[in-house]
Amino acid sequence: MKKIDYRHYICIFITLGFLLFGLAFPYAFPRFLESVRDLFNSIGYYFCEIFANSGDEYINPINPTVAEISSISIKPFWEISINWEDFKGDFSEFFVLFFKSENFLSYLFHVCNLLLNVSRILILMLPLFLSLWLLFSGMFNAQKTDDNKDSKPLLIFKRISDYTYQPLLRFCKSFVMFVRENPWYYRIWFLLLAFYFNTISILVEFVAFYFYFAISFDLGNILIQIYKLSADLSELVNFVPVFFWGILGFYIINKKADDVAYNRLNHNEKKNRGFINERGVSTIIDGPMGSGKTLLGTDMALSAEVQLRDQAYEIIIESDFKFPNFPWINLERDLRRAFDNHEIFSIPSCRRWLRHKYRAYRRKRCSSRIWDYDLNRYSTRYDDKLKIQNIWEVIDDYSCAYLVYTVQSSLLITNYSIRVDNLFLDIGNFPLWNTDFFKRDSKYIESYSRHSHILDFDMLRLGKKMLERNPNRNAFGFGVYVITEFDKERKNQNELRDKKASDEECNQKNDLMPVLMKMSRHACVIANRVFVMFIADLQRTGDISSGVVELGEVIHISNVGKFCPVLPFWSPFYVIEAISNLFISKFENFYKNARFNRSDNTLTVYILKAIVVALKNYIKRKNNIFGTRVVSLDVERPRGEILSRKYYESSKKILSDRYGTDCHSGIFEARAEYNTVGINDIQEYYGKLATDEELLLQHSFFQVDAHSCIEECENSNIEVSVVNPLIYKNIVGRSRPRR
Repeated sequence: MKKIDYRHYICIFITLGFLLFGLAFPYAFPRFLESVRDLFNSIGYYFCEIFANSGDEYINPINPTVAEISSISIKPFWEISINWEDFKGDFSEFFVLFFKSENFLSYLFHVCNLLLNVSRILILMLPLFLSLWLLFSGMFNAQKTDDNKDSKPLLIFKRISDYTYQPLLRFCKSFVMFVRENPWYYRIWFLLLAFYFNTISILVEFVAFYFYFAISFDLGNILIQIYKLSADLSELVNFVPVFFWGILGFYIINKKADDVAYNRLNHNEKKNRGFINERGVSTIIDGPMGSGKTLLGTDMALSAEVQLRDQAYEIIIESDFKFPNFPWINLERDLRRAFDNHEIFSIPSCRRWLRHKYRAYRRKRCSSRIWDYDLNRYSTRYDDKLKIQNIWEVIDDYSCAYLVYTVQSSLLITNYSIRVDNLFLDIGNFPLWNTDFFKRDSKYIESYSRHSHILDFDMLRLGKKMLERNPNRNAFGFGVYVITEFDKERKNQNELRDKKASDEECNQKNDLMPVLMKMSRHACVIANRVFVMFIADLQRTGDISSGVVELGEVIHISNVGKFCPVLPFWSPFYVIEAISNLFISKFENFYKNARFNRSDNTLTVYILKAIVVALKNYIKRKNNIFGTRVVSLDVERPRGEILSRKYYESSKKILSDRYGTDCHSGIFEARAEYNTVGINDIQEYYGKLATDEELLLQHSFFQVDAHSCIEECENSNIEVSVVNPLIYKNIVGRSRPRR
């Protein structure tokens, strides 16, 4: 026998409690019946007016009760006149009172009374604050070295929380998860509350008034409807405490501010996509160490990947609309089978597969060989007044674009790892991609993360390969190719002077990689759109050959701003941040002193630290989600033209564990395996001036050359008086006589 979860009984008990709770709202059910009556009367009134004979004087037999005051005596929370003349009088009187001096003086009197009461409370609390301050200052100025021992108040607090707060918190979390898994419970609770607070009656009354107003255009009745709405809402307004409305208002304002910020982030991302669309196939980012060139390249690569998929989707839609009656779903099913069987894995293989299908169709022209397309009913040619396309040409574009669109792995091929988190949504029909960078939950980052493909440079070599039988040697295809430290890979003419194009081994002069980069756009074209892009970064363009630099545009980073949240100025975040920073700064000074004097754990520090951590986490998370900085760029085109552009980097997008800034640290980790010397083991200088022996410990080329010069002077038996005194001073002036 299956055991029933005890939480079901709790939910049933809560539901019964909600039903009994309805006894506190005796007007809910009669008001609901009245709203249903108004709805039926309004519908009857509406149809009677529609089908009435317009030639004769007609009196509608149905009375639209929605236009009348409710017979249920509920006092509205906002007293409003239901007559237009009275309403205009009240409105005028309100503004007269608003600007009346007696009213303003009364307002000042109430403000002064409030300030007086607050000052009395502060005066009464001042001795308590002083006592607590003296107690804490004396407590934390006393030095103790009880390592990690809890004080008695903290032990008591933890013991109480172990039996009260912690079990209750764990139960609440598990119960909330249970209710989410069984949504009918909270739906019933919400429905009952909506019924008790007349929310359902308000909705029914709105529909009833809609039918009445649509046929009568009775504008004067709007005041009656506002009066009835105020009466219906009075149950909710009078029952719910004031602090709850404050919390609800804060939540709504905060949520609205977040929505505005998300819209700004998406708008900035669209600007970045526009910047990327302006760039050609090859883009090189130039900048010194720490300037953010790899970060910029990674950010551009993430957007470029999304751009390629969107570009493929545009081709799919365009092809679909050229032959709107073609059964594209049949073609997609066939393509997916070919993907799964590895018959199609690249654009050339897709076109090869389609040529085989086309030859079969040429042998026998029937619908079954063109995915059940009705050849007798629909055309096989499309004329856009520029050219006439055969249906098989459009199928070719559709299939290749569908391949790019549905590849579930990343479209990034890189020489360092980049994390991507685009979600592939598929229920068996046409798939969709969720490419939102800004609303990913970091708790589930591992569940939907993929990483970029490893770049095998033999893929990019048309000439000599480093591994001649490399299975990846012909794998170059669509995608975004990202290369960091490109200058270390290609080098310049001076560094390659010992390399020759005739060498047997693969080198930068005979691998013909620049040739492939120049011709790459011709290898990955679908419907006249290029599906390949190169993004590389380097520290100095002079460290690479001019032929590689001039492949495309060079982006120079001229200025990098600071990350600032894009929340609107009226967001509550800024007020909370200002107050929190003041409190946090005070606590940090207090905490530093407490850590110096005491090594035990106290209840005061425990509670204050929990509050500070919560505030810091709130501020940090808001900044991480909505933080954006502007990067000013100078784009140098091959002909020397300089364009000034801006790029927007979002912390949520690019700093969300996308890549490691130490992406080549593996080189040093291998050396560290054999290291046995730490910083404390390295010899220090003895005095202000280094000795000759200390200078030689640097193993510096300059110091070795200088020491060799000194030894030559000593061995040549040249008298010191003959040597120029300035030269002698520069060479041996700092050295001490040998012992």
